Amino acid sequence: MSKTRRTSIVKPKICFMDLEATALDADVGYLVGGGFMDEKGRFRWFYADIPSKEKETLSSIIEYLARHHIVFTWNGSKFDLPFLATRSVKHNLRAELVYRPTHLDLAEFIRNYFKLSFVNLYHVARFLNITKDISVEGIDVPSLYLKAVKNDKRAAMKIKKHCRDDLEVLRNIYFKILPILREVRPELTL
Repeated sequence: MSKTRRTSIVKPKICFMDLEATALDADVGYLVGGGFMDEKGRFRWFYADIPSKEKETLSSIIEYLARHHIVFTWNGSKFDLPFLATRSVKHNLRAELVYRPTHLDLAEFIRNYFKLSFVNLYHVARFLNITKDISVEGIDVPSLYLKAVKNDKRAAMKIKKHCRDDLEVLRNIYFKILPILREVRPELTL
C-alpha cells in the first residue's frame, strides 16, 4: 500500500511598512516610529516616545521585519530601508536584517509600469479612487514629534494615525494593482 503525500504551497509572509522620522537623512534625523500592516489590514506600531528609545524601537522594528518574506513600501528603496539600515548601523544593531525580506517599492513599480503625471502617494491614491487623509503629512512629523516628546498625546496620536493611513492606502494600492503585479512579478504574489 502506498502512502500519498500531500504537498501544500506555503504562502510567503508579507507586510507593508512605513517609517516616520524627524528628517529624510539618517545622519541628521531620528527614527520616530515604524508601522506595519498585513494583508488583512492588521496594524502594528513601534514608537520611540523619546529620542533615547530610538535604539530599542529600531531593534523591535528590525526583528519584526526580518520575520517576513516580502515587504512592500512606498519610496522605501530611497527612504525607509536605507534610513532604517543607517540608524541601525549607528546603534550597532544587525542592520543586514533590514534587507532579509524581498523588498518591492510600489512607488517604483507604479513609476515603471504606469503612466501618471505624479507618483506621490496622494496622487496615485486619488487616481485609483482610494481615500487618503491629508490632514497630517510626512513633513508635519518633525514638529508633531517635538510636541509629542513634551508629552502631547494628541501629537503622538496624529503621527500614529498618519502612519496607519499611509499603510492602509499602500495596502489598497497593492490590491488595485495586484493583477499586474501577478503578471510582472509572480514570485511576489503566490
